[in-house]
Amino acid sequence: MKKIASRVIALLALITIASCGWHLRGAPKNFPPGSTIYISSENPRSDIADELSRLLHNGGVPVAASPIEADYVMVINREIERKLTVAVDSEGRASEYELITSAIYSVRTGSGEILLNKAQADVYRSLEWDVSEIVSKGEEERLLRDEMRRELISRMIDRLRRIDVDAPLEDKSY
Repeated sequence: MKKIASRVIALLALITIASCGWHLRGAPKNFPPGSTIYISSENPRSDIADELSRLLHNGGVPVAASPIEADYVMVINREIERKLTVAVDSEGRASEYELITSAIYSVRTGSGEILLNKAQADVYRSLEWDVSEIVSKGEEERLLRDEMRRELISRMIDRLRRIDVDAPLEDKSY
């Protein structure tokens, strides 16, 4: 009986989600069909550029091997990871940090027309610090940074989705 009830609930949830118009986020649909994008970074060891290329490719966007072959080029100009002290304990040691991961990036057409110039995406997180748990807090910080990088990439893809590639240059408000 429990098995049937759980299947009915799962089916109702699936029908509800499908009927409300919800769908998984995919690749940007504003680029013309069949167009390619090239992702590059001024940092040759960029995790963000590699992950962004992989996600766009998996989402159905053809990723070009070079900027010459691409219809659109996205350049990650700068990647920034900062750690700011937010609070200190009674002994003057940091007890809370603010972690910030940012990327500054631009998008242009293959012919050089700028679609997005030096846009910035930021992700913020708080990290409580305890000197007596330095190993586990270090691991927590690493995990938070990985999560922040994924969210940053998601924000960059969302911004790509909002670029109006057909708008005349004077109508672009970004």
